[in-house]
Amino acid sequence: MTSSVRNFVLICGLCALVSLGSAEAQIVTADSIFAGIPSAHSPRGALRRSAALPGWGQIYNKQYIKLPFLYAALGGLVYTAVVNHDDYILYREAFQYKAFQEQVDSGILTKNPKIGFKSSYDEIVEEFGAVSSRPLENQRNNLRRSRDLSLIGIGLVYSLAMLDAFVSAHLLDFDVGEDLSFQVAPHPGGLRLSARIRIGSSGGRGLSN
Repeated sequence: MTSSVRNFVLICGLCALVSLGSAEAQIVTADSIFAGIPSAHSPRGALRRSAALPGWGQIYNKQYIKLPFLYAALGGLVYTAVVNHDDYILYREAFQYKAFQEQVDSGILTKNPKIGFKSSYDEIVEEFGAVSSRPLENQRNNLRRSRDLSLIGIGLVYSLAMLDAFVSAHLLDFDVGEDLSFQVAPHPGGLRLSARIRIGSSGGRGLSN
């Protein structure tokens, strides 16, 4: 089992443990860690929990349906970043060996200072055949770019999870009850449509047009 696969299995295991934990246990743990968080449900509490651990804010909001999507996105991005990083190291070492070896073959250098990376080059040759330093350099750059984009994606998903937890916690306290009514009444020159909408908490006031 390669190091990339081992890391991915470990990540999946940690995600499974988090998702299978009960909401009550998670909330109690959060209250013991974040002493400044009030006991009542709060958007700030959801934000802090989500910042501490991806998905914790969704558990705090009791929105468990979002967890598989969140962990799938993070797991896929982490796996891609790890694989691309391992391949990047392989091609970087192979490029350094081959670039210096070409100078040795042309008589510019008498000794290859990166001779220790020959095994990385041999691994690529075994799979694709002999290759010059230029394609190795291009592939190294592509892998580095892909790895960096995956890391940026992880940061974006993490940030979106925090934002989702914060906004969802706000919406949980938003009054969307049946305090909405429409009325059509006669009015000089035609009919008049009136709407009454209660906004905010149960103590809020109605609006009418």
